[in-house]
Formats: sequence, C-alpha cells, structure tokens
Amino acid sequence: MKVIFPTQVESGLDSPVHNHFGSAKFFVVTETDNDDYRTIINPDQFHLHGQCQPTKALQGTNAEAVVVGGIGGGALQKLCKNGIRVFRAVEGTVQENLA
Repeated sequence: MKVIFPTQVESGLDSPVHNHFGSAKFFVVTETDNDDYRTIINPDQFHLHGQCQPTKALQGTNAEAVVVGGIGGGALQKLCKNGIRVFRAVEGTVQENLA
C-alpha cells in the first residue's frame, strides 16, 4: 500500500509527521509492501488559504492513503473524492506512524 506522510524536514522515515497537509514542505512516500520510501517536494505548499490542491501536491504518486496531523476540509474532501483514505497521525515520526 502506498502511504504518504507530510513533513517539514527531509529525514526519510525519521522525519516527524507535520501537523498540516497543505503547508508541508515534503511528502514521504512509503510503500508498505516492500519497505521502500522516497521523499518528494510539495509543489503546492504556497497556496492561498482554502485553495489546496492535494492531487497536484501528490504529483501522481498513486497514493492509497495519507497520514497527517491535521488537514483542511477542502483538501480532505478532494482526497476522499479521489479514493485516497486519510488517517490522523500520532505525534512522532513517519516510522512510528507506520508501526
């Protein structure tokens, strides 16, 4: 399963999960089936309030789920409309949330 985590730092699985989807600098793209991951830059991080474009931000990653500390209603609806499940993160790193 391809699971995406928004972060503010580029530390791979040791990156703390960011508390807001839209303003994250990076996304850690994880593949739970084979433990692979990569980090991508969020090209939509500088958008007007309420104008988040989550599918643009995820750059065709074919995400199946997003794990985030917080997310606006518009972004949440857009992700769900595209079949992407959204889960609330616990405080900690990407690795801790995967576990």
